[in-house]
Amino acid sequence: FEPHPAELLKPASPKQRLVVPERKTALLAECGSDVVLAQRFDDNFADLTAARFAGDVLVRALGAKMVIVGENFRFGRGREGGLKTLCKLGEKLGFAVRSKTLVQSDNVEISSTRIRKLIMDGSVADANDLLGRRHELPGKVIHGEGKGREFGFPTINLGEVAVLVPGPGIYAAYCDIDDRVEKAAVYIGDRPTLGYGYTIEAFLIDFSGDLYGRRATLRFVERVRGDKKFDSLSSLTKQIARDVERTRGILESNRD
Repeated sequence: FEPHPAELLKPASPKQRLVVPERKTALLAECGSDVVLAQRFDDNFADLTAARFAGDVLVRALGAKMVIVGENFRFGRGREGGLKTLCKLGEKLGFAVRSKTLVQSDNVEISSTRIRKLIMDGSVADANDLLGRRHELPGKVIHGEGKGREFGFPTINLGEVAVLVPGPGIYAAYCDIDDRVEKAAVYIGDRPTLGYGYTIEAFLIDFSGDLYGRRATLRFVERVRGDKKFDSLSSLTKQIARDVERTRGILESNRD
């Protein structure tokens, strides 16, 4: 569905997307999909009953002969329909239904809800295991406060982010920009020591250059540590140096 249903039904909630639409389409293509339909999710569509969804969308719009869903599939206004409802509608409207058992990890179902919680908690390595890929954060390189350069660690600041951002902390990540892949120590948080407010910024290890206005994608590997307030700028600078070296070690042992 496009836009994400949460953007319509829960507009005040944080961004919940795990991927942007273009990336989702590419991932589905990698899985062998020939065609991907992005159904517009608006008030009218959200108000469709289960019966109308089956008749109008599955049969008349798509000409479905076989519908394959997860065993916990819900559809229709207010999530009124489930697998049994879909099977009954299929018998009436002429399409078969096949359900698939949900994939589990550690005897717990793998779901977007579970993955989102891990990302928000900063457990990106565990989230990556469930995703089968690294969580990605695409955005535009924007101007920041320039404080990182003063400390000897110039960063790129990421804006126009449209997917779920990991919880506050320092992360080891790869940064894809143009046709390059750079190692990055990423900071996400409110900068409690400096007091400049929330930011998503990355120090690109062994890189120098002007990247303002470019599109960049951070691919998270592991959380290095949580966010904290330091009692002095000197203490902060020393910790940043340690964070960068630990990040370098993590990425060298997890070569992309």
